[in-house]
Amino acid sequence: MNITELTDNYQNSDAATGSDALNPLDTKAKISIDGLQYIVASTDETTCALRRVDRPRVYARFTYAELQDLIARDLLVQDREAFSSIELALQHDHEIQLWHLEDEIADRVVFQRYFCNQFLALELNGLAYRCDASMEVAVSHIYTDWLRHISELDSSHIRTGSSQPIDVFDCPKSRTVRSWLRTYEAGDFKAMALCPTQHKRIIWSR
Repeated sequence: MNITELTDNYQNSDAATGSDALNPLDTKAKISIDGLQYIVASTDETTCALRRVDRPRVYARFTYAELQDLIARDLLVQDREAFSSIELALQHDHEIQLWHLEDEIADRVVFQRYFCNQFLALELNGLAYRCDASMEVAVSHIYTDWLRHISELDSSHIRTGSSQPIDVFDCPKSRTVRSWLRTYEAGDFKAMALCPTQHKRIIWSR
């Protein structure tokens, strides 16, 4: 069962009619539904939007009654120990701007952010350093993981607003990744810090 099937199944269920239910989710927990990892992106009086951790442009909205029903059926699990500070940053509203970008540009931003997050995780654990020799090894491993990652996403046909496959970018140079890291850190680890300025202007003009 996938997230779309879960949502469709609730459209005619008793759980979907509940308007007095309380939000059962911890906003600082990673949510697992059918094996996929989510975070709480936004909430209102009766519903909650969940965002995919590995693909932030993919999200789903549930009523609180639906979420309580999923928890009762052991289909939704909350892990309050799983988050890193980088994953928590995905909850910030600035991420919504990714959805306004053309797919090619959004994919490039997500690609760069993936590299930054993966390298920062390695660096935090003392497994990589920002010298050329260490970065070359780390970048090669991260790129291999990225290719596997997008292959899994394409094969699962999970894509927001488009049936096009995810763009495959060339493996970046170490100095390029260093530049991304500086930009990412200067931008408070926000994905849109990696977006080219001309595309931000397009969003602002809209």
